[in-house]
Amino acid sequence: MLQRAVRGFAVYDLCVTLPFATPWTAGAMLGVMRWVHEGLAPGGEPMPAFAPVHLFFVALFGVLAVMWALIRILQPTALHGAIDTVGRGLVTSWMVLVLSQGATRILGAFLVMEAAGMFVQGALLLGARRVAAPS
Repeated sequence: MLQRAVRGFAVYDLCVTLPFATPWTAGAMLGVMRWVHEGLAPGGEPMPAFAPVHLFFVALFGVLAVMWALIRILQPTALHGAIDTVGRGLVTSWMVLVLSQGATRILGAFLVMEAAGMFVQGALLLGARRVAAPS
């Protein structure tokens, strides 16, 4: 079950981060997020226009996230799940921080999935650890 969860959240991550893996597609995705924000008016500040150096860093982290997702798809181990769970905890914290500072509420959808991955994988990891622990 743990391997399926690790792989499943990795597939989700791949789908979400792949569009951010090049400066051109990242710019387009940020534009889509801006358009959705303007259309839905969920609150918070809309996505700003990004300069080329901003898009470079978005794409850099998009590439790293895609590579990390591929590792977990190909090798959904408990160690990879544990590392991912910690990372999701950190990213969840940072999302809460920027949302509390007025970022677009569109990020809330991403926050829900980050927190879900953190709690599901964390619970499965703890369960596997209890099963493996000697009595």
